[in-house]
Amino acid sequence: MSNKSIIFQGNTGSEWLDITASNPVDVISLSLDDSPEKLVKFIEDNIGKFIAGFISYEYGVNLLGVSIEEPKLIPAVHFRAYDSYENYDSIKAENNFVEWTPFESQISKSDYISNFNKIIHHIKSGDVYQLNYTHPLISETNADPISLFNAMRQKNEVGYSAFIEDDDWAIHSLSPEQFIVIENGIISTKPIKGTISRGRTSNEDEEYLNQLLENKKEQAELYMIIDLLRNDLGKVCQTGSVRVLESKSIQKLEKVFHTYGFVQGKLKNEISAIEALLSMSPGGSISGCPKKRACELISELERTPRGVYTGTIGYILPNGSLHFNIAIRTITQIKEKLTLGVGGGITIGSNYEDEFNESLVKAASFQND
Repeated sequence: MSNKSIIFQGNTGSEWLDITASNPVDVISLSLDDSPEKLVKFIEDNIGKFIAGFISYEYGVNLLGVSIEEPKLIPAVHFRAYDSYENYDSIKAENNFVEWTPFESQISKSDYISNFNKIIHHIKSGDVYQLNYTHPLISETNADPISLFNAMRQKNEVGYSAFIEDDDWAIHSLSPEQFIVIENGIISTKPIKGTISRGRTSNEDEEYLNQLLENKKEQAELYMIIDLLRNDLGKVCQTGSVRVLESKSIQKLEKVFHTYGFVQGKLKNEISAIEALLSMSPGGSISGCPKKRACELISELERTPRGVYTGTIGYILPNGSLHFNIAIRTITQIKEKLTLGVGGGITIGSNYEDEFNESLVKAASFQND
């Protein structure tokens, strides 16, 4: 594979295709200073081609008018157009020899608690109702990016995984969360809120799942984000067309259970698919409520830019169908260094012990055990 390759893989519970493309015919990279109109024009100029790429968390926040630090070592936006794509099957036998060091947190527990308390203060003051606070974990590997992605994918057979490689960086997104699908003028989003570990036995599994379903804090958080995304869809959809189709459904992953919602609407005729994606970035499930104020506070609390993590990665098919994930469970690889972001939504009902532990649980399936 060339170092300009892109891979997408879904599972039986998602509609993502298992596809790959290489040798792009057109490429665009943007910084925070670049207008989103450049991306809109790039998409228009390549209609009928296979288009794939990402919008970083920072680029979405910048569009909200929030001052934020530029992502380091990777573009704020990066898209490629390809003449064609093909089916992708990973070669599992090659993955047995891929190794990486344990992912280790870069924030002390005391610093986490300090920031957690600041967030609770802001919630009590009425600044936000919910805020998604994240922190990075660091690992190292000698593996080449494609082998690492295949190995990570074996451990995380999620519905919305993506791999993008360039000369100086690679992105490994093993995301369980769909952000936006747009097909035939219908726009859908499936926000995830609510997480608990899987059990070691079937009985323990059922017990933990029931705990998640009965958890009032997690339920309130999910409903809050569904409401936020319903409002986000309302800005780009025809009046009266937005509907909540599922308010609390279950997703089973290798190491955790999640709850999620499903919201859908009919796109306004004058708004293109890429304009809708830009309008809704960053996703409500990984920022907070209200979104702009949450993003302002995140930029004060988090020490480093998130980059692609909690941004969005996906593809546009030649027929115009658009499929993008929320880039959680996402690793940025710069040479030997791997950075994995983890986090969770904090509300008035949260406690720091549960939130810190939940963030580390989300990294469990990435540890090389």
